[in-house]
Amino acid sequence: MKKIIVFLGVIILSAMIVCYPCDSGDLTKTNRNLSLKVLEGKLQDCLSKGYCPDDIVKLCGITKVLGYVIDARNNDIVLVGKVDNTVPPLYLEDFVIALRNVWLKYADLQGNTYQYTPPGCSIDPDPEVWAKLHEAEFDENRLDEWRKNCEQPQKVRVLGIPFYSRFAKVMVEADYLMKRINDGSFILNVEGFESLTDMELKKTKKSLASNTYEPHPTINRFEFYPGVCNYKEDEGVALINRCQVTLITEEEFMTKTGNTIGSGKPDPLAKEYVDKFTEKYEQIARKEPIYCELEGLYRFVALTKLMKHNNALSVAKLPLDYLLNQFPIKKNTGISSTLVGISNIQKVQHRTEYSGGYSTQSVWSICCGGVSMDVGVSNSTIEKDRTGKLREQKEKILTARPDKNVVYWDSLTQLN
Repeated sequence: MKKIIVFLGVIILSAMIVCYPCDSGDLTKTNRNLSLKVLEGKLQDCLSKGYCPDDIVKLCGITKVLGYVIDARNNDIVLVGKVDNTVPPLYLEDFVIALRNVWLKYADLQGNTYQYTPPGCSIDPDPEVWAKLHEAEFDENRLDEWRKNCEQPQKVRVLGIPFYSRFAKVMVEADYLMKRINDGSFILNVEGFESLTDMELKKTKKSLASNTYEPHPTINRFEFYPGVCNYKEDEGVALINRCQVTLITEEEFMTKTGNTIGSGKPDPLAKEYVDKFTEKYEQIARKEPIYCELEGLYRFVALTKLMKHNNALSVAKLPLDYLLNQFPIKKNTGISSTLVGISNIQKVQHRTEYSGGYSTQSVWSICCGGVSMDVGVSNSTIEKDRTGKLREQKEKILTARPDKNVVYWDSLTQLN
């Protein structure tokens, strides 16, 4: 008997996430409408007393923002959303952070220009660690060394928003989980979906059986990117209509110093993986609520960009000075400046019978690396509603308002 050991290294270096939410067209007939003007007043009052009730902190129960309408009579902007108790709540603080980000409150001044950075985060491995992994041979006796290198602390960076914020914490947790899903160290149990590592091992086993196996260590960058994403607007009203989540990938190569450069094209198997992830995104988000929260953060950015695109604050004559400049952002101690790198080593064996004995071939899949995330929106997908229906729905929402001092009210009008 002879034993042949073959090693397959699949290195997921990083995952770039630009997260665009799922289709928002599945709405209930009831909208929840929230007055930003009244909300500001209630915030100042309750914070001066040292405590704000849950209905204020959690955006009066709205769990998905759909758009906004201008109440010109009351110099107000009304957020419109839906309430669904089966998904995580939205937080006022996250909306404020998105608002400040879009209004350049966190932007760096470079010369005479403020440089806008969309909310994002990255979890970066040390280039020296990647250089060691790149140089190491795939030797079964060195698997512990691989694990130790992979699990070295990686630096967490937050872009465009405060580091110690709930907003940042959600992004970092979503990024970290994304890497684990990719390399198979976290099992989703979503029908028809498997990790990239499992796909690679299955492919390798098949090639071993047909004697066509060739080692091909890969580094792949993953990025959530918008597919179909569009918005509707009319005078004094704007709607997030539809935004599809897609996952894209690019194969990368590692330099001797541990840095990576893009190839400009995807690895075929990684491309197959991201296509499946895109197809299953909504099921994945239902399994893991952190991706519902991530979608909620994106929708806040989309909403505030729509508001700025349409000069909503000027049109409504509502400066939102308290939200933009005075509302205190709590320091969230749940986010760390470093996170342990993740490694997942799996093995598949293939036994080949031949006259006088057999051979055993073993393949190990080794995955480790960091993730990064960038949230953005394109205003080029905004379209004008020329049917008059959107404006009609706006008027019904405003007509349903009980009085100018109410913070929120429900209406039967479906904003779509």
